[in-house]
Amino acid sequence: MHDPIRRRAKRPTLDDVARAIGVSHQTVSRVINNHPRVLPETRARVLAEIELMGYQPNRAARFLANQRSTLVGLVASDSRSYGPAHALLSIEQEAQRHGYTLITIGLNKFTTAEISKAAQELIANSAQGVILDLPFEIDRRELSAALPNVPFVGLDVDGGRVFPSFRFDHARGARMATRHLVDLGHQRIAGLVGEPPWRSFKLRKRGWLQELAKYRLKPGPCLETAWTADGGYQATKRLLRDSCREFSAIFAANDLIALGSMLALHENGVRVPDEISVVGFDGMPEAEFFYPPLSTVAVDFDILAKESLQSLFAAIEGSKDQPIKKVGIPKLIERKSAGPPRRGALPRGRASLRPSRLAPTAPAVIRAIHCALARACTRYIESNARRWRLPSEWFCE
Repeated sequence: MHDPIRRRAKRPTLDDVARAIGVSHQTVSRVINNHPRVLPETRARVLAEIELMGYQPNRAARFLANQRSTLVGLVASDSRSYGPAHALLSIEQEAQRHGYTLITIGLNKFTTAEISKAAQELIANSAQGVILDLPFEIDRRELSAALPNVPFVGLDVDGGRVFPSFRFDHARGARMATRHLVDLGHQRIAGLVGEPPWRSFKLRKRGWLQELAKYRLKPGPCLETAWTADGGYQATKRLLRDSCREFSAIFAANDLIALGSMLALHENGVRVPDEISVVGFDGMPEAEFFYPPLSTVAVDFDILAKESLQSLFAAIEGSKDQPIKKVGIPKLIERKSAGPPRRGALPRGRASLRPSRLAPTAPAVIRAIHCALARACTRYIESNARRWRLPSEWFCE
């Protein structure tokens, strides 16, 4: 028995209209959205074919009577972490302030093909233009070539001269946080640097190492960790349990990592900032209410929203100007989680912080020998690093 639903005549699609008159589906989409960059004769042919076929574009029919769509699109990572979520909220609020409605597609895979498909879908659903949040590495020219007729702006990426973009200077923010700790007197600063494939992982880690190198300071222990409070908690427990490398402060690549780190320190009887200082990144409003209140490097998502929409509106209007790349400068917020290092020897993980709390599987004598050998090997490698041309990243655990 045949399903009666399947026996219905197929509804015409945007591609059907395009094929019937020999134009691209992007051209049909532009006509539907009343985009100004369409020849009058082409517009007339498309509208005539739409009427002939009885094609009803999704959400677009109400704009055919010489009106303009009030929709803009956003393609973003399918992430609930603070940065992406707050960026989405700020863009949505700023779009509403300009009389626009934001429609969003979340992606798990950030290939050029997936991004292009999502952007084209938003345009087909009447979006005037698209904001692409690009937190992972992407080929700029390949992406631009895949979206030849789509007005778009890139976020969290340097668009160069290829497309308009807005990004925060992650490396500069990490340098600010590290410099703050150095100014307080810290000489061995550990790094909880997030994890790939996020571009901010590479840039924030780079900024931390660059600032230490600027002052000729050796990095403390460096751990990759999930961008979550649990990630910071587990990484800090590992530092206190296993690390033989000295540190008196922790640079956390985001505020959630810092939150988890401070809990692990508290549970191990380590006082913040009396024994170890902690500085985060992102500027979560809640960071003010951590205990102690968290020193952090803040990024302004309201500025991100304003600048990205301003660039998008220019792209929609067909601006012939050179694509503009805009950079947001983070701001250091000093609170009570960072202070001068305590006098005396710097802590070397859990063994030196709390000798009575050594892991039961590692007797004190064996651990002392292990740490002494590890430090000797590290000193030997570091002393020959320049001759061997080793990158500074190799000194992270």
